[in-house]
Amino acid sequence: MPLRRGEVTFFIRATIVNDFTGRAPVRHAEFSGTDLGDVRGIVEVRVADMRTGIGQRDRHLREAMQADSFPSIRFELVGVEPGPGGGDTIPVTFQGQLTIHGVAKPVRVPGSLIVRPDAVDVTATIAIDMREFGVRPPVRMLGALRVHPVTQVTATLSFGAAPSP
Repeated sequence: MPLRRGEVTFFIRATIVNDFTGRAPVRHAEFSGTDLGDVRGIVEVRVADMRTGIGQRDRHLREAMQADSFPSIRFELVGVEPGPGGGDTIPVTFQGQLTIHGVAKPVRVPGSLIVRPDAVDVTATIAIDMREFGVRPPVRMLGALRVHPVTQVTATLSFGAAPSP
């Protein structure tokens, strides 16, 4: 099934200024397999596409992430574990490898699936300590403004045939 739409949101805590949320469209996503145990896939986001609503903050973010050297964030899905429950929404844990700033680490990401005959909707949320991926959180104004290193990231994707106009 083709990607219909996808977005990643990230919540960042900061001292002095208000905490903020950013967004980035999913540049590329695909999956293969029909049984949860056999599903494999990829999700990619371009660092340059990450936006927080303030241009200078976006530049600081791209600078901290070294977007020119490490232009993409990539998650490679290697397995899906279903959780307890039933109904339309299936709780799952996505297993895979997350690559940020050129550093790849295995991760387990809690999420959910909504499976319909013509579409699959995916939601997943993970807290990421950016220091584990070699990213130094920005510090500004003589150290008074600090960005917390742990970022809450939520991905929402929808796969399926494009809706009719």
